[in-house]
Amino acid sequence: MGPGAAMKFTYHPLTSVMIAVAVWLSLLPLGALIERDAFVVQSLPVLVASAAVGLILALLRAPRLLTLIAQLVAIVGMLVWRGLSLAGPGDPFDALALLTSDGVEAIRNQPPPLSAVPGVVWLVLLLASVLTIVLELLVNGLEQPGWAIAPLALSFTMSALIVRQDLPWYQVLPVLGGYLAVLLASGGFGGATGRASRSGAFNASRTATGLAIAAIGVIAALVIAPLIPLGPKQPWNNSGQDGPIQLSDPTVRLNQDLRRPDDVPVLNYRASTDEPVYLRTVALANLTSDGARLMPMRLSRFGLGSASNQPGVDVKVEVEMADIPSEYLPAPFAPRGFSADGTWSYDPETLSIVAAGPDRIDQTRGLEYSVESVLPDPTKEQVEAAGAGSGLDAVVTEIPQGLSPEVTQLTGEVVGDAQTAGQKALAIQSYLRSDQFTYSLGAPGSSSSNAINAFLLEDRSGYCIHFAAAMITMSRIEGIPARMAVGFTPGERQEDGSYEVTAHDAHAWPELYLDGLGWVPFEPTPAFDGPPEYVDPADPGSASPTPEPTAPTSEQPAATPTPTPTPSPTPSADPSQGGGRAVSTGIGVGALVLLLLALPALARLVQRGLRLRGGQEPERAADGAWDEVRATFRDYGLSWPGGSPGPASRAAADQLMPQGAAALAVIAQTVERSRFSREGSDAGQLAAQVKALRTSVSRAATSGARFRAALLPTSLFGAARRSADGPPDGALSDN
Repeated sequence: MGPGAAMKFTYHPLTSVMIAVAVWLSLLPLGALIERDAFVVQSLPVLVASAAVGLILALLRAPRLLTLIAQLVAIVGMLVWRGLSLAGPGDPFDALALLTSDGVEAIRNQPPPLSAVPGVVWLVLLLASVLTIVLELLVNGLEQPGWAIAPLALSFTMSALIVRQDLPWYQVLPVLGGYLAVLLASGGFGGATGRASRSGAFNASRTATGLAIAAIGVIAALVIAPLIPLGPKQPWNNSGQDGPIQLSDPTVRLNQDLRRPDDVPVLNYRASTDEPVYLRTVALANLTSDGARLMPMRLSRFGLGSASNQPGVDVKVEVEMADIPSEYLPAPFAPRGFSADGTWSYDPETLSIVAAGPDRIDQTRGLEYSVESVLPDPTKEQVEAAGAGSGLDAVVTEIPQGLSPEVTQLTGEVVGDAQTAGQKALAIQSYLRSDQFTYSLGAPGSSSSNAINAFLLEDRSGYCIHFAAAMITMSRIEGIPARMAVGFTPGERQEDGSYEVTAHDAHAWPELYLDGLGWVPFEPTPAFDGPPEYVDPADPGSASPTPEPTAPTSEQPAATPTPTPTPSPTPSADPSQGGGRAVSTGIGVGALVLLLLALPALARLVQRGLRLRGGQEPERAADGAWDEVRATFRDYGLSWPGGSPGPASRAAADQLMPQGAAALAVIAQTVERSRFSREGSDAGQLAAQVKALRTSVSRAATSGARFRAALLPTSLFGAARRSADGPPDGALSDN
């Protein structure tokens, strides 16, 4: 480079690959907000497309503007293809708009971590695409790789701000690792060794500065940050609580209310349906050997309206609380919205509404509020036809340890020939409501495994917590998800049409998860009829014959079983939708694989066309032709002697057929005249001469060599090394 020449920025062909890797690594901290498979796998096609285009065009020494435009086209194309695959059939613009809307709605209404629904996956793909484009502009367009830390830190920053708990220190390491990869690739480490040019020094100093910044970031994250006294996280959001809080055991309060000698009012309510309703406070999904227990709650203050798709009938309840403290807001299940003074959060798993403000349990004293809910309202026929639901946490199907094997045997006898989960649930409910069991508050206030064993096999006497725990246990034995709801029975109707609920109305009942019906409440306690149509103590419905658990006998009870209904067939998938999407996805993946396999051949074809194109200046045409000659030798595995065109052609001629050697000599002579002769040379025939040389080389090569030259041309990788090391052999120093 002459003293007056401008400084050049040589970008390494692997820079785009490192940018794609860095973007992928920078997305990993989103694992605190989104289920990990939403971006670990789904973002790869977009990133691979950008990296492949950037690599190929860098090898071809294409202008950076052209490279950026080609990468933008590839990213947008891959993004649209993936979006339409996620959205399914329909108008493309409407499908992508709806996909975006669904993703935004999920972010607004779901607490983290978000489930990997198509809308959320689509937003992750958008984020990955934007980050890739911005990084390409910064690193390869504006030649400012040091600023890459800003977009790379975006995902980590979002997670750190949104999640209430501090992120682990190691979550910043993928971001810094990606940043270092970009700096090393753009700085030309390894390729610039030994160069003393100003551009090499500039690249080296810039990379060293970036490495120093990254090192400072690591030290700050690991050493300094833990020593800084910080205030509460998210001080702008201290009016509520979206994290776990300490809650007392609701079964203790239940036992206290039922056994208190003086009955006191708890609340009055009016329902829009003018019908009595159960008011639930909490649901206990964890049934252990020690009894029903609360699960850790991940509370949220937003998105209750879309937290459940529970089917049923709409009801609005106006409630006036007495001067009673409570950690929970009594509400009909399943609540969709509520209006109450104070600060409240809800558990997305159980839809329990929990006091979360500074006043906590005192918020309910004298509180007037309203709740809008969807009451499960299946018919008996729908329950009988329903199977067991799926897709829930395994805790709702776990059988408590310490349960007697006789309870399992008893359950099998109770359900008898029942076919569906709904039939089995009704059989268990009818058995517990039969005259073999009595309601008594004198039983021990426990739902442990020992208490269940004694209740079902010996005493057969207890109150709501025992009946509920027994039905939950027997349902889980039959593979039906079940949990215990705690709250209040409907209470007594007053003259003004409202209902009064007292402490003695405290109650527990089972909820079973049935396919297509969601969480369905049952009432096995014989002292309560319950509002559901399928609770009728006078009609045991599909109950199976009642066995005697303590004394095995061959006697058959006289109960007449109800004929088993034929369950409704499960709708089959529409082959025009699911199958079509699978076929289109398979075709797309296959096309992508074929494109990746063909990329080297396509890149080599484009490179040859650019070098031998017409209309060039003679000297540039000669340089392009000589580069193509050297590339041809390398593609076919022939040795290249190097040096200026004349001596190189004579040294290489021994490997060629006579026609090829003659063509090589003519090409070398034309190239030398174009470079060194004052009169120049006619370079118009160079393209045809190089083509003749390539044909001769191909005919003399083995089939294996021809195959490798076509699909895996090694000269491309030689071009990558030359782009970092300097000008090609035989080229002028200022070219």
